[in-house]
Order: sequence, then structure tokens, then C-alpha cells
Amino acid sequence: MDVAKRITQLRTEKNITVNRLANLSGLSQGFVRQIELDNQNPTVTSLSLICKALDISLSDFFMEKEPPDRQKLIEKLLQNITCLTNDELTALINITDSMKKNS
Repeated sequence: MDVAKRITQLRTEKNITVNRLANLSGLSQGFVRQIELDNQNPTVTSLSLICKALDISLSDFFMEKEPPDRQKLIEKLLQNITCLTNDELTALINITDSMKKNS
């Protein structure tokens, strides 16, 4: 995970400036800026302060976005293939077969 990008992403999603994040976290603006520029690695303590300022937990910080619901994706795929011709279905089977071989 790119910590610098994650902090920037969360900060911008919450419409917080670097200066505001620094004030809320009790860290210097320069330090926060250096973290976001990936010139400085935050300590666990400073990352905890940043998370608190962003109103999230450390575990939320490291949580990846949930993948789309697999069942919904399969249902959508089934809906899409019902109108395909036999030749198109054969091509799709060939594509998915090659994807299985590559994984």
C-alpha cells in the first residue's frame, strides 16, 4: 500500500487541506506535506494522529476497498451472454479459457 497516496486520498475525500490536517493531527504542516510527497515515512504514532484527524481508525486506513460482490458480477455476466450468437459464445469461451490458463 502506498501510504502517501492513501493519506492524500482520504484527506481530499474529506475536503481537508494539508494545513488543516496538520492542525487537527498536531503535526507540522511541513511534516504532513513531506509524508504526502512520499519524502518522509510516518511513524505509527504520527500515522495514528493523522487517522484520528481524518476520523478513521488505523485498521480502516489499511483496509482495501471491498471487491464487487461476486454473485452480482456473475448475474450481470449471465444477463449479458444470453443475447450472444453461438460464434460469440464460442469466442467468449476461448477468452475465458485463456484467462484460466494464465492465472
